[in-house]
Amino acid sequence: MKLFDLSHPIRSGMPVYPGDPQVRFESALTTADNGVEVTELHLGTHTGTHLDAPSHAAPGGQTVDQLDFTLLQGPAVILQLATAATAEQLVRLEDLAHIPDQLPSIVCLATGWDQHFHSPLRERHPYIEVDLAELFWQRGARTLGVDTLSPDPTVHHDSTFEVHQFWLSRGGIIVENLRNLTALPDRVQMSMLPLPLEGLDGSPVRAVAWTP
Repeated sequence: MKLFDLSHPIRSGMPVYPGDPQVRFESALTTADNGVEVTELHLGTHTGTHLDAPSHAAPGGQTVDQLDFTLLQGPAVILQLATAATAEQLVRLEDLAHIPDQLPSIVCLATGWDQHFHSPLRERHPYIEVDLAELFWQRGARTLGVDTLSPDPTVHHDSTFEVHQFWLSRGGIIVENLRNLTALPDRVQMSMLPLPLEGLDGSPVRAVAWTP
């Protein structure tokens, strides 16, 4: 079995979505003074590779601790682009190399934009046309994964967050800032489990994929 690590490491000063809390690690206890090491973490619920629970954009939607784990682990389809992604590209159906008629609960769009996570280009990522998101949903997907900051545009967005609104208002889950999706085959097993953060809107996840 081959395992693929799909999560960006979380570290102090790492990139975050514009306006989100900055990430800081501070020593709370040390072995020299206290006999043990303990670190205090300062970060937002949407730090690094993370999931958006429905409550992130849908008032009254499920929170992280209420999510159905069967939507976050199991068979996944990885959709590759037919050609290399470009900055601020609107990804439509015709841009995909292939899409099955029936999708499992987990579908991930691989753009390769994770290579820009540590550069200013991360905010000029490709994003998904809402009609394409609707097609994913119609074909059975309930967890949408992307290797970008968001399935909606980050630069020049109009605050409507169309894909977020469509997906999360129906009880779906969005996983953002995945990495290494372009290295995966079309079908894998995947796990993207959050911390059990009671009543909260999102959580970092340790995302992994594997093949038999």
